[in-house]
Amino acid sequence: MKSIAYRAKGFMLPVAIFLLVTLAALVGYSMRLSLLAQMGTIQDVQGANAYLAARAGVEWAAFQVLGPGTNDMKACIASPTTLTINNFTVLLTCSQTVPIPKDKGNTQDIGIYSVTSTASIGAVGAQDRIERQIAVTLSRCLYSGPPVEECN
Repeated sequence: MKSIAYRAKGFMLPVAIFLLVTLAALVGYSMRLSLLAQMGTIQDVQGANAYLAARAGVEWAAFQVLGPGTNDMKACIASPTTLTINNFTVLLTCSQTVPIPKDKGNTQDIGIYSVTSTASIGAVGAQDRIERQIAVTLSRCLYSGPPVEECN
C-alpha cells in the first residue's frame, strides 16, 4: 500500500493554477477600471476646455456686435463664423432682431442679438468627441444723441 503523502502528491498543482488564473483576472479587471477612470478624467478636463472655448467665442462675438465706444447698431458677424481656439473648432452663429424694438417709453431703439457658440474637438461619432454649446441674447440701447435717460 502506498503512503498518504504519495497519494496527495499532485493536489497543490490545480490549486496553484486556480490562484494564478484568479489573480490574473483580478489584475486585468483593475487595469481596465484604471483605464476607464483615466479616460473619464480626460473627458472631464476636455469638457471644461470646450466650455471655455465656447465662452471665448461668445465674448468675441459680443465685442464685435456691441461695438464698445459707439452708439451705433452693428451688424451681426457673418453667420456661421468658424474660429479655432486651443485646438477646438468654435462655430458662431448670430441673428439680429428685426424690426428693431423700442423701449417702454417708445423713445429709444434696443438692439437685440442672439449668439450661439459651439466648441468641439474630435470626429463626429467618435468616442473622444467633446462638444459644448452656449447661447446668449445680447441687447443694448441705441442712442441717436447723448444718453439722457436709462433704457427701460
